[in-house]
Amino acid sequence: MERTGIILDAENISDLVELAKGAEGARLDSVWATELYRTSFQQLSFVSQATKTIKLGTAVALAFVRSPFITALTALDLDEVSNGRLILGLGTGARRTNEMWHGIIHGKPVSRMKECIEVIRLMTNKSHLGEPVSYVGDYYNINTRGYHRPFKPFRSNIPIYLAAVGRYMTQASGEVADGYIGHVVCSLRYIKEVVNKSIKIGLERSGRNRKDFEVSSIITCAVSNNKKQAKQAARATIAFYATVRTYEPPFRMHEFEKEAQKIREAFFKRDIKSMIESVSDNMVETFAIAGDKDECRKKVKEYRGHLDLPILSAPHYFVDFEEVKGYQTAILETFGK
Repeated sequence: MERTGIILDAENISDLVELAKGAEGARLDSVWATELYRTSFQQLSFVSQATKTIKLGTAVALAFVRSPFITALTALDLDEVSNGRLILGLGTGARRTNEMWHGIIHGKPVSRMKECIEVIRLMTNKSHLGEPVSYVGDYYNINTRGYHRPFKPFRSNIPIYLAAVGRYMTQASGEVADGYIGHVVCSLRYIKEVVNKSIKIGLERSGRNRKDFEVSSIITCAVSNNKKQAKQAARATIAFYATVRTYEPPFRMHEFEKEAQKIREAFFKRDIKSMIESVSDNMVETFAIAGDKDECRKKVKEYRGHLDLPILSAPHYFVDFEEVKGYQTAILETFGK
């Protein structure tokens, strides 16, 4: 069966766990926990106890707001309690939110992310060996002399996937990570023309083969016979992400700069209705999959020609949670066993 992942999203933890159990029952490949209103690791810790076989991914854990040391320990713990099912998906977060919400220096994101992943790998591979881990970089200066984790990890080589939109961070995924996670606004054209070419450059720099690397991307997917309602729900999610300048490259590629500017202006006025209305039908067609089961299967199949793993996300921003549940159930029914 073709592999499919799903984004976990729910109003409460109990519903989130039930969704994960449903995804496992439908034999989906993986469930992925986001990090905005909840922490991705905490969500997956509950899910790990309610499931047995489905892979668990963070999509994505914020790399810069935690020390690489604590990220490594958290990953090791979660991998142990899930019996080796964790995929550690990392992202930089946006500069504005890192600096304003978390009070940290964002720095040069590509350089910092490469260092961060290096330190995480050192910690997961060596923290139990009785030797200090030392690292000197522009962002991290670490020496764990006196520290020894007194037990072996379930896996020392936990797969790390790097989330990216821009070409240079995408290249970095090919250089230092085990996989790539594309953002909701990485359209099929953007994946073909920017993402895969950038990953190829990164893999060549690291001397690795494409077969040793997994390309995934999150895709907004609204499966419904009520196509108008499905498209409206997708429109709201696109409006949310159009407000973040970090995600601007795909909007620019498709010449949606004017629409994105209108959405941002409405956002700062807290005019949600105008934000959503500013998302054109063409934007919905470009950045989302919305329609009945056959239409959605056909569109996802197009993505499979350029991705190893589509990670489907029900529309959820500015949408009632009961409606979100309906789209999630439809994803399981459409792409499950």
